[in-house]
Amino acid sequence: MRGIVSVLMAAGLLAAGTARANGCPERLRISFPDAPAEPFLRGQGDDFARPPGLLVDWVRAALRETGCLERAELLRLPARRVRAMVEAGQLDLVAGVGEGGPIAALLTLPPQVGPKGEFDFSLGHVDYAFYARRGLVGGRVDGDGLPVLPPKARVGVSAGTRAEVLAQERGWPVDPAPSHESALQKLLAGRTPLLLVHTYHLDERLRQEPALAREVVRFGPVVERRRLHVGALPAFARSENGFVLKLWRELCRQSQAAKADGACRLPPAGSGG
Repeated sequence: MRGIVSVLMAAGLLAAGTARANGCPERLRISFPDAPAEPFLRGQGDDFARPPGLLVDWVRAALRETGCLERAELLRLPARRVRAMVEAGQLDLVAGVGEGGPIAALLTLPPQVGPKGEFDFSLGHVDYAFYARRGLVGGRVDGDGLPVLPPKARVGVSAGTRAEVLAQERGWPVDPAPSHESALQKLLAGRTPLLLVHTYHLDERLRQEPALAREVVRFGPVVERRRLHVGALPAFARSENGFVLKLWRELCRQSQAAKADGACRLPPAGSGG
């Protein structure tokens, strides 16, 4: 038994040494949202669906290309727990971050590079829009076609997300819910007249779930478009700068190969970007 343990320990040390030789971090904890966001994330909760979605596929493929896949621990977590773990330094990378949100403000995001910022490492575009119960669509709209809320009405949002910040920036009173799903249930129950959420969460569900589509419809134009990233904790980005830059470039290549929505624009080879 002692010999077997020695062999296993030696194998572990060899793997660790190989990982460091490849420039892999000692620890690599990566969080993903626990809510569905088709086609980037499939399924809901702390388990990864099969297939898990484009974002998970891209992260795994990028880690494989860097030689660090075996190092990585992938987690699906609610937004509030992600924020708490980021603030405690318990994560290294956060996948599926829309710029401008509360969690994004705590992270280092890939920079736009080039003389005019024309090269972009983002993995997709995130649109935020209103949804309403189908029978209640209507009412006053402003000059941009966005709804004017009735007196004392509040917009449903998920707490700790870009949607909550966006609503507050626009002066819309909010009714925060713990998750996207609970915010949707408030809408269906009539507790909020409108739900503001990114379209990845609901548009594909409305296409695939006829019962839901009979009750909920998107209302008005897109309120805002933001870029989607894999962000790094600032301390991790500093200490593992080479790895993080390499990972961002490889993620960009994966996004380009999938032709998801054309968000990623890599600098020419040899440009230093």
